[in-house]
Amino acid sequence: FLDDFDADGKSLGDMDVTCIPNPEAAERNMLSIGFIWPRALLLGCSLLYGTNFPLGSIMNDALPASATTSGRMLLAAVALSPFLLKLKPELAKNAMIGGSFCSLGYLSQSVALLDVPAATVAFLGALVVIVTPVVNVLLGKDVKMGWRDAPQTWAAAILCLIGVGTLELGGGEGLGALGWGDMWAILQAIGFGTAFFFTEGMMARNPGQALPITAVQVGMTALFAGLWASLDGFGLLGTFGGDNGAWLLEEGTRAHYAIPGLFTSAFSGDDTLRTVALAAGWTGLITTAANRVGETTALGKVSSSEASVLLATEPLWAALFASLWIGDEFGPQDIVGGGLIVTACLLSSVKAETLRDIFGIEEPEEEVEEVLMDPAFAAAAALMAETVDPSTLSSKDSDSDSFQ
Repeated sequence: FLDDFDADGKSLGDMDVTCIPNPEAAERNMLSIGFIWPRALLLGCSLLYGTNFPLGSIMNDALPASATTSGRMLLAAVALSPFLLKLKPELAKNAMIGGSFCSLGYLSQSVALLDVPAATVAFLGALVVIVTPVVNVLLGKDVKMGWRDAPQTWAAAILCLIGVGTLELGGGEGLGALGWGDMWAILQAIGFGTAFFFTEGMMARNPGQALPITAVQVGMTALFAGLWASLDGFGLLGTFGGDNGAWLLEEGTRAHYAIPGLFTSAFSGDDTLRTVALAAGWTGLITTAANRVGETTALGKVSSSEASVLLATEPLWAALFASLWIGDEFGPQDIVGGGLIVTACLLSSVKAETLRDIFGIEEPEEEVEEVLMDPAFAAAAALMAETVDPSTLSSKDSDSDSFQ
């Protein structure tokens, strides 16, 4: 366009260009309500998520884990059901796949809470900081995850693994301290991390579909939780998930453990059932349904890297609530291991350029050949070659530094 002429006949290429500040790009005021409220909302979501772990442990001590998980997810699914019909049809497949992995995370978390302290389950769940980039490499396209490409991911992974090792093996019992509960706690990170991959892909192309996608994921979790409750309730899973199998075959337990009996029984004077009913209502409606809506809303105002820093405080809140509500005690290895895992979460949000500058890492070389071989690029170049007449280009154009 530099060969175009203005109204006075002067070539635009010969005109001086002056950059002026954009008056609309005002400096960010960190004390403004617009800056504070989305970050406060994310921090509040992280705090509320932290209550899931001790409350889940309380519910599993009183009722079968399958019954409490199914009831909680059913409440959340009903609350989000109005958004289901707003999902774009082309997103249904990936939303259901992501929801299946999301259900794996929630169900594994519930099983892990039967044998593992609530705070430990929360810290092991933070392994998602490793799972997510690994899934991106395995399932993503053209994802570069070398040391020079993503040093923050590798540094976070190393710290996270050291933290897990300290948390699990630092008590003096060595590998003998590991159990199936720990494996289920790690599996929750695999479920959630894979779900994040599918969710991120859908949201990148359809940012307005956050609530319908969330509704599908919660609905899929409720479906699998209901299937688990049915199999467990009829005694088909033995002692898996607790010692209260076949609870649907007995009228007394069926009336108290399933919805709506759980909530009607809460008013009968049984303090234990009242506590469980309140916990189920809280985790279903507040920390699952409402919290997901709040998180989605805040992510529209805050970058994902900054959001991950605020949400990385979840294990700390879980440890605090577990100590206050169910009396979990922490040894030195729990504090050190948990601290390393949380640090890894924070480190994963640091920009790659920052770590390259700190450690003197060279920037990855751009693969120009791949760009030139791209079909879209080749088609555009061919079109330009057909439509541009070389004789119309002046010698100034060929000699100008702007075209080097």
